[in-house]
Amino acid sequence: MGLNRPVTPEQLVDFARAEWERGRARQAVRQAWEGVNHAMDSGSRGVLEQAADLADTIAAEAQGRPAKDAAQLATYCRHCLAGVGNGAKANSVVSVIFGWRRKQTCPDCAEQISKDARVCPHCGFRILPPPED
Repeated sequence: MGLNRPVTPEQLVDFARAEWERGRARQAVRQAWEGVNHAMDSGSRGVLEQAADLADTIAAEAQGRPAKDAAQLATYCRHCLAGVGNGAKANSVVSVIFGWRRKQTCPDCAEQISKDARVCPHCGFRILPPPED
């Protein structure tokens, strides 16, 4: 990549794919992240889909840190794809990567617990599921 010519998100994902084909998983993931960051600026759904597919492949076939980083990239891409084109604002990268969820307050002890919790881990209070319509 020359510094004087502009690089598109599509080119960055292509470079990432080429790095993966050369057996350079770590560089491929870095390059794909760069492409995804640029794609988010332009809302390019196609680039996000390509990067997610590449990241899934790397996560399945690589080992160690590159596999973990690729899995995080795939998760991030899928989350972003849910919001591209519909005006939705994505959550922070940190909350996407680490899977942080919305919280609710326990009606008995008032501690913050997971929105999906059915038993409060602090006081043992049983939380009834919301009624189904």
